[in-house]
Amino acid sequence: MKGITLLLTCLVYCANIGPIRANSPKVCLDGSSCVLGRFMSGNVSGSFEAFLGIPYAKPPIGDLRFSNPEEAELWNGTLSAINTTPDCIQRDYINVTKRIGGSEDCLYLNIYRPLNNTGRELPVMFFIHGGGFFTGSPSPNNVGPQYFMDTGDVILVVAAYRLGPFGFLSTNDEEMTGNFGLKDQKLALKWVKNYISAFGGDPDRVTIFGHSAGGASVHLHLMNNNKEDLFSKAIMMSGVGNSPFALPVNDPRDQVVQLAKAAGVTEAENLSSADLVQALRSIKPEDLLIAADDLKIWAEQPLVIFRPNIENDTWPGAFLTKDPMDPFIPLGTNTDIPWFIGNAPAKGEGLVIALRLASNKSLQDELNEDFIQRLSITLSLSGTCDTEAVIDALVTEYMDGKHELNNDTLNGFLELLGDRYFIHPTYRVLKSNVNSSRSDFRGILRFDYRGPYSYSPYYTNSSIDFGTAHYDDTLFLFDGPVGLSNGYSQQSPEAALVKRYVRLYQSFAENGYSDEFAVSGECNDLNFPNCENLLIVKDEEPFQTGDSWNSERMGLWDQIYDSC
Repeated sequence: MKGITLLLTCLVYCANIGPIRANSPKVCLDGSSCVLGRFMSGNVSGSFEAFLGIPYAKPPIGDLRFSNPEEAELWNGTLSAINTTPDCIQRDYINVTKRIGGSEDCLYLNIYRPLNNTGRELPVMFFIHGGGFFTGSPSPNNVGPQYFMDTGDVILVVAAYRLGPFGFLSTNDEEMTGNFGLKDQKLALKWVKNYISAFGGDPDRVTIFGHSAGGASVHLHLMNNNKEDLFSKAIMMSGVGNSPFALPVNDPRDQVVQLAKAAGVTEAENLSSADLVQALRSIKPEDLLIAADDLKIWAEQPLVIFRPNIENDTWPGAFLTKDPMDPFIPLGTNTDIPWFIGNAPAKGEGLVIALRLASNKSLQDELNEDFIQRLSITLSLSGTCDTEAVIDALVTEYMDGKHELNNDTLNGFLELLGDRYFIHPTYRVLKSNVNSSRSDFRGILRFDYRGPYSYSPYYTNSSIDFGTAHYDDTLFLFDGPVGLSNGYSQQSPEAALVKRYVRLYQSFAENGYSDEFAVSGECNDLNFPNCENLLIVKDEEPFQTGDSWNSERMGLWDQIYDSC
């Protein structure tokens, strides 16, 4: 009897699987290469279509580890794109409970589009996730597309890119040129340029946007002058290419040697670049990530070990040939590229650099034992600095002159980190690029709205309310991540803010502008830094204007920036 029941169940399932697949969304890139997606539930607008795990590059394994990405070949037949693919392999120093996870075979992208598009070409939004170039995920569990799909007016693309040593290790020569994670992003943009029209997207209206390391990546793409017209607009939030976590290390090859020695490569310092690369290719990826711990100097600092590097323009596929310390954004080859930029408050931005220092008394005591040395490491001050003089000036400005981290100096300490890593680098980008003769800059956004969910506990391992934290505004752009955000009641002010904030991004992708910026007026070299910013705050009217720059502090950081 049980056998008959099982047989009937199987027959019913098999009878229905055909219609289910037949009704699934299907897109063909050319005559013989198709992808089969699935429907996902929206937030308020029913369903939308999702195509998950589309390969845009060959798996970067074997001889392709530590190499420029190579375009994936199209396939014959229909590729199932209904399940997520593994994240790029990573060691997460922010969420220490995750440790090592992911796969080297990870260069895939996810595409989401609304239903009933009626044949019109939609603007495309290409999101670059953050995570300090060492962690992060494009998965819909972390970057939920529901809020953007509720607009019905945009196609969203989220791509994976290589992280940590796999994405940003360099021998500083042609053997291992580096910037592989950035080159992955560029290849994914090329894929979008070639094939997004099959999904109903407009390849000439692609907006790149990112947060944290994603924002820094957007800035570096802009610095490349976009010669291939891979995108038409750009948004940078809480991260730019001249942020200290994104600046090149002094000696990339020495970093390779240190990693190789930590991973057990004997006499690594005597090997040629070619031999170093081959040795590192033979080591298990998990072992390389564990070995990278040896490059930390104190606790989790420096937080970002492997970073973008400057390449010689003669190297094959060179991506970054200009120094991000000079953050000038050139005009596009064919037209101006509209862009806007933004941050959270300095204290909240500083949380992601401080991490457990914000709440762990033992770590605070360790910092205080060797305050100047360990703070200079945390601030990524270079060896050219007069470290004691710089630290004294900063402690006087931010910590009431007290060379000690405690409850009384904590807020100032966090503001110090936030200004160093996020606020002042953004200030420098604006100082270099707001120009009354240019028409591409659209506005400055300050996001200071903390809702019921925040990344703060994720960073600090505490329930202390530090206000709006780094990356918090993404909780009003994306549904997730799972375990941190549980969505908003449709009658809540947060749900209203989601709609308005997402519309700001969507209208910018549509038109290169948003009416929300109109209230803050124009910002250019004639009125900067006294021009007004668009502020998003927790008030009855959340969209306001104001001046958020502390000019005295920015002047202090200008002096340090120019000398260190």
